[in-house]
Amino acid sequence: MANCCDPNAPRIYNLNIGGMIIGLVGLEQAFLDVRDLNLDEKEVAEKLLEIVQRRNYIPESAEREYKNAMLAEYKKYITKFRQ
Repeated sequence: MANCCDPNAPRIYNLNIGGMIIGLVGLEQAFLDVRDLNLDEKEVAEKLLEIVQRRNYIPESAEREYKNAMLAEYKKYITKFRQ
């Protein structure tokens, strides 16, 4: 509980993966990191998984679901910047 009010604590980004809400650390920063890389959708999904796996456990058997969910959320997130 010591980190509950720490302004420097990592932000947990909740994402629906296979019908379950999963909290991921660093997802928003991953969105920002890949935004300017000029990658196609498949490459974006791969890069997001690579970045997020550094700080979160993602079962190998669920990687495809995570990539699909992160890519869909990335598209929504990036749309905010284009408005």
